[in-house]
Amino acid sequence: MLSAWIGLRYQRSKNQQGFLSLLSWVSLLGMMLGIAALIVVLSVMNGFQSEIKQRILSVIPHLVISGKGPIDDYSSLKNHLLQNKSITGVSPWVGGDAMIATKSQLLAVTLNGIDIESEKTITDLPRILTVGNLKDFNQHPFGIILGSGIAFQLGVQLGQKVTVTFPKMLVTPFGIKPRTKQFTVMGLFEAGADVDATDAFIRLNDAKLLAGLKGQVDALRVNTNDIFSVSTIYHSLKNDPYIEKHNLTITTWEMSRQELFSAIKMEKVMVMLMLTLVIAVAAFNLISMMSMMVSQKRNDIAVLRMMGMQPLAVLRIFLVQGLSLAMISVVFGCAIGIFLSWNLAGLISAVEQLFGFYIFDPNVFYITGLPSELQWSDVFYVIGLTLILSTVFILYPAFRATKIKPIEALQYQ
Repeated sequence: MLSAWIGLRYQRSKNQQGFLSLLSWVSLLGMMLGIAALIVVLSVMNGFQSEIKQRILSVIPHLVISGKGPIDDYSSLKNHLLQNKSITGVSPWVGGDAMIATKSQLLAVTLNGIDIESEKTITDLPRILTVGNLKDFNQHPFGIILGSGIAFQLGVQLGQKVTVTFPKMLVTPFGIKPRTKQFTVMGLFEAGADVDATDAFIRLNDAKLLAGLKGQVDALRVNTNDIFSVSTIYHSLKNDPYIEKHNLTITTWEMSRQELFSAIKMEKVMVMLMLTLVIAVAAFNLISMMSMMVSQKRNDIAVLRMMGMQPLAVLRIFLVQGLSLAMISVVFGCAIGIFLSWNLAGLISAVEQLFGFYIFDPNVFYITGLPSELQWSDVFYVIGLTLILSTVFILYPAFRATKIKPIEALQYQ
């Protein structure tokens, strides 16, 4: 208790040298800004990751169950899957890689043959449909819904014709040729993600005709009640006797988009490391400040040692003094970082309106705002990291204070 009291008195002392006081404020301000910046940047990275997940999952399913070939009795499989309480929807699917062509353009896409009614339980296609409607699409033979990126690259609009080529060979009296059919553009969707430039939708029956299937489908698209628990559901389905018996393969959205989310995770780690260096540099100033403090209080330390204070107690005095400064930085830095993270979207919008420009041009970027999602685990990481670095940098000058010999310090006084 005595060490803590003396350390706090030193911190509040008004008799510090001007340069030492300035160095204290510089150290405090540097750590405070580093902490706030790290919290805000991590929140923005979390926000972008969450936004991308939501946009991609508005078009792709949580799980895809497929076999080595077409699935014959998919109705039984669908009923079996719906018995799982974690599964909220199952929809049959026929499709794969295909080519879409106009008179002047040719584009590779992912073709999705879907059943409209059951697809509503899987994706948000009705919500993200910007042109056309699903009722007309469902009633129109050989209609197609294109992503906005595909439509832009092909230069097509609602009602125009496109030619779809599916890479399954058709045997005719005139030889073997790829399966090709002309489709009418019945709608455009925009999810605000890369799927806008890769995916197209046709009716399930049209897809079966194009692929040469009758009562079969290529896979079942599955939706769950929690996208973040999809790994748990994956393992439970993988050990399901029905799934094992029919030798079915399960693919999660995390697997199908592994490269994208691995890249985002790596970016977050690298940004975290770079901003950690900012905090480390600010905390490193504590060595200089505490070394000067030890020199200034050399006579005080000698007197305390003469009165019987142990070296460990002296060590605690300067640890308390240095960590109290670090705690001030942590409190104010976290307060600023949390406030900015919670209000970042509104602040950015206000700046854009005030100066009349977009930080993210809607004509260029899918995500036009600056999403922010504060995670308390990140805040605790920043707090722990700052206190650990501060303790490490304070230990050296504090340890030097314990080596001061009372007689040497006082003999010239």
